[in-house]
Amino acid sequence: MPPLLALFSWPLVVVVLARKFRPALAFILAILTGFLLLPETIAFDLPMLPALTKHTVPVLSVVLFITLFQTGKGKTDSRSLIPEHPFVRIAVVGLVLGALLTVATNGDPLRYGPKVQPGMRLYDGFAHALTMAMMLLPMLLARKFLARPETHVLLLRVLCFAALFYSLLALFEVRMSPQLNQWVYGFFPHSWRQHYRGGGWRPIVFLSHGLVVSLFFCCATLAAAGLSRLYHKQRGKFLAAMAWLFLTLVLTKSLGALVIVILMLPAALLWGVRGQLLTACAIAVLVLVYPIGRSTGVIPIQQVAQIAESISPERAASFMTRVVNEDRLLAKAQQRPWFGWGLWGRSRISDPITGVDITIVDGLWIGMLGASGWVGYLSNFGLLCLPIILLFRHLRRYDIGMESSILALVLAANLIDLLPNSGLTPVTWVVAGALWGRLELGRIETETDTVSTDTSGNSGSIYTRLGKQIANPARSGTRQNQYTRQKSRHARK
Repeated sequence: MPPLLALFSWPLVVVVLARKFRPALAFILAILTGFLLLPETIAFDLPMLPALTKHTVPVLSVVLFITLFQTGKGKTDSRSLIPEHPFVRIAVVGLVLGALLTVATNGDPLRYGPKVQPGMRLYDGFAHALTMAMMLLPMLLARKFLARPETHVLLLRVLCFAALFYSLLALFEVRMSPQLNQWVYGFFPHSWRQHYRGGGWRPIVFLSHGLVVSLFFCCATLAAAGLSRLYHKQRGKFLAAMAWLFLTLVLTKSLGALVIVILMLPAALLWGVRGQLLTACAIAVLVLVYPIGRSTGVIPIQQVAQIAESISPERAASFMTRVVNEDRLLAKAQQRPWFGWGLWGRSRISDPITGVDITIVDGLWIGMLGASGWVGYLSNFGLLCLPIILLFRHLRRYDIGMESSILALVLAANLIDLLPNSGLTPVTWVVAGALWGRLELGRIETETDTVSTDTSGNSGSIYTRLGKQIANPARSGTRQNQYTRQKSRHARK
């Protein structure tokens, strides 16, 4: 299939989803399936406007069609795309305004021997600001469509089932080599050398890199573990799904994603809502202040290198290569700390004689800090980290349930990966947006709180506030008392 044909036919797929399913499910399917199936590295670049890619076409289609068809599909959230939480507003303004100020402070050309990098223009500033706004659209849509607890359960279910389907494609490539993108779209989106590891193949399917595939299975494994806690009667099925996804993750040959799952599975399987949110909150705080820890030497890099050396000398060497490059890039980023060096590789380091780029940028944090400075970094990572921190703070006040704490663990797992890698995807923003939406709702005061158990959009009942409590016994630690008090009040009435 011609890649551009697949890309530009996706709005028709979104129209079908919008007409067939409720808005929440249609939105999840439009973003997730587009991320998993559309071709990478293919873009239709328009002047000044953000490029049309697999990350932008699905979300634009959602804005045009799902919002249009949501009327008449039952009760939906009538909130607009404008965020209600004050920090979200500040961060969105910070990203867009910061992009313009980055351009304003980087009008000077950079010279490295025969190589000259031109200064940024006002035109680049508007293009960059529009790109930032496009990047945030999945989050803004998710806080509209996926704010309620039942939609959090729905997101976990779709993520789990999509990963089970995708595992078949990934295991095929583990055995037969990563060929699917070549067969379907006619090209390979990355380097073959990076996808042969440990005497076998690392799958890539239709994503940008094998590491992104591993991260996806990492998050889906945590989602399946959480669903086994939410559905007592189907606990065995979801535990089996978790085991299958964990095995698939092992075969994708990514040590980082595997370590993340091993460290976080006990929280998903054994701990209550408070313990899960505390774990996710600790990770979010660590990621948010990580650049400060790296620049001051607080992060125990040498100890981590020794652990990696005991596991694999090859992986330890790769880790130290990243550390050396991060130190050099961090030193350059500190020269323009507030708004960074701008785009087009200006934050990278080139040889002063030959002009050849001599740096490797792997982690998203160092790339964003160098390009956008502290304003861009705190705005971007604040939108990803603060919903977890605020959920933990308002745990009892908002009566946060396990469906939300599991989503917080999924987002925290993704945040850990953003330190060594660049696994920021539309799915990451969707999960963050769902948590922001839950914060905007606050405490949900309804007589009956029903959680959807049907991925077709039909509402089922996992637990109810007034009636029988079937599953999810540990939403906040006070649910049983609250349930008893409400039942007594209604009996008196």
